[in-house]
Amino acid sequence: MAPPRKSKPGKSNASKASAPAPLPDPPTPATLLVSPRSFVLQLQEVDLVWWRYVWVPAVAGLLGGLAYTLLVRHAAAFAAANSETAAPGLATSAVNVLGNTFLSVFIFVLMWGFGRVGAGFKGRAAEVYGASFALMPPLYLLVIVVTLLTPAATFLPDAAGVGALGSDPRVLERAALAQTFQTSAGFALVVVTLLGTAAQFGFVYAAMRQLTDRPIQAVMGTLLPLLPALIIQLIGVSPLLFAR
Repeated sequence: MAPPRKSKPGKSNASKASAPAPLPDPPTPATLLVSPRSFVLQLQEVDLVWWRYVWVPAVAGLLGGLAYTLLVRHAAAFAAANSETAAPGLATSAVNVLGNTFLSVFIFVLMWGFGRVGAGFKGRAAEVYGASFALMPPLYLLVIVVTLLTPAATFLPDAAGVGALGSDPRVLERAALAQTFQTSAGFALVVVTLLGTAAQFGFVYAAMRQLTDRPIQAVMGTLLPLLPALIIQLIGVSPLLFAR
């Protein structure tokens, strides 16, 4: 009986050497905030996937909506208590949270579209702008904590002047929203929403500058979405900012 044939070590080593190398991992969104250069270097190692970071603006919008809902709930309850209207329920809060989530994703799509026009394909606007929303969740969490630590009476108008407001729920709610904006939590939400959005573009420019190697493209990819995004965010906080 013939002895079993032994495999040649050379062929085994060759098959191991020809095994495909593992694909590199994409950078985390937080990497853009810590080191835009490292973010770009890691991003260039992976293929473009436009939906890679779409969850980041969704989470930012969810937390932003929660922060806004926690703030304005006092004004809505105050208006209902001093008029003949029903107090808002859980459905109203859910609409506020989900509406803000949708608004955040819409802003991301707007940034992506205008950024793609300005910076071109090499700017990878979808991924860069999506990752830039990583700045917002910690800030919104801070607003939520400040809101929860603030006594409810702080968000309401002075009891001595409630009678002069009448019984119109819209007037009552606007008065309470105006008082809410005077609190640390209300002011912080407006500042975080507007200045936080503006700060995102600084990180975006730093990334696009390296991705495109052309400063003018990076500038255009950053500036084109800036004003539309800020206008939409301003509309979102206008009930607080312009309440009288």
